[in-house]
Amino acid sequence: EGFTADLKSRKVPVATGLNVISFLVDEGTIGDWQLEGLPSDPLSIQNGILVTRSARFPLMIDPQNQAVTWLLTREKANLPPGAEITEMDDKRIKDRLEFSMGEGKTLIIAVEEEVDPLLDPVLEKRIQKKGKSTFIVVADKKMDYNMNFNLMMVTRLP
Repeated sequence: EGFTADLKSRKVPVATGLNVISFLVDEGTIGDWQLEGLPSDPLSIQNGILVTRSARFPLMIDPQNQAVTWLLTREKANLPPGAEITEMDDKRIKDRLEFSMGEGKTLIIAVEEEVDPLLDPVLEKRIQKKGKSTFIVVADKKMDYNMNFNLMMVTRLP
């Protein structure tokens, strides 16, 4: 409230009672998400906004696996074959990351407590271009990067 009062004292226009959800997404889109299996509670809708509007790769809090179910339905055609959800401690995570980035697929990673530093260059989008090739260096290896690649992380922990 102090921030709003300060803005008003400086004669900066301020909207009061702004609902961020209704500001960022319309009811029709929320209805489409519900048809895809996303629940209608505010946390689920906020997760939906993160997935569809974020410039960064989202980390969704999903204690009941509802967002995972929705993501699997929504991204069905864009998931790598045989790897719907990858656990953070999967020994093949680097291979799955490389395949998904190179092919422009969606990689869903289940995070327990910490995000592996292996993902830092990807999360920071340290994209490099050399000639016509686009790549990210991950663990001292140049991995091709397709601009259609999408990384989504989910955790059960609040």
